Amino acid sequence: MASMYLFLLLSFPIVTALWILKKEGAKEPCLFNAFLGILLAALFCAYKYFFSPFYFLTPDSFFRNFLRVFLEQIFLPLGVLTAAFMFVYKKDKLADRLESLFPFCAGFYAVYLPFRVLNDALPHPAFALFAKPIFFVLMLLSVNERQKVLFVPSRRALLGARDLVLEWFLLAVDLLMPAAVEALWILGMNAFLTILFVLIYSAGAVFCLAKAARQL
Repeated sequence: MASMYLFLLLSFPIVTALWILKKEGAKEPCLFNAFLGILLAALFCAYKYFFSPFYFLTPDSFFRNFLRVFLEQIFLPLGVLTAAFMFVYKKDKLADRLESLFPFCAGFYAVYLPFRVLNDALPHPAFALFAKPIFFVLMLLSVNERQKVLFVPSRRALLGARDLVLEWFLLAVDLLMPAAVEALWILGMNAFLTILFVLIYSAGAVFCLAKAARQL
């Protein structure tokens, strides 16, 4: 069980460090953005812990559980972080801003995700300690690649109509799947199906990331 806690705590920092080391060119801006995301998450989590703790009754409804996870842990954090980042660095080229957005968001989730998991009542389940970090790391990596294709005009122009629709569909899957699986798990989905969903999502994300890397 201790190794699962380490996995939860270290998954985002390790992936972010590897992403920065692999990146060509100056790495200092990415390091700065990662630490900025960590600082922002630390301030937010401190506020939530002392002044607005997470207390809720788990409803017996897939849609309500899905909506809560999606809004609180994916849509709103990513939406607010992206909007703030784009505004602060609005003088930079769009492609450069999108390239630097990943370490900022990853730094935020490196603190925010463990805080959300560890703030729940004991015992902490294996899903939250192991499966959830996998979902969120792959989600952020996939969204990072997808948005560079969809929102950079020079790269979007290379896509045909069918490929463009496919990219939007895959972006929706990237964002919705983690919340959908967690909502099913909350309602008692068995371990076999949980592992199956983790493997399917992981295989699909790794395949798409490898394909994007070959196209660079």
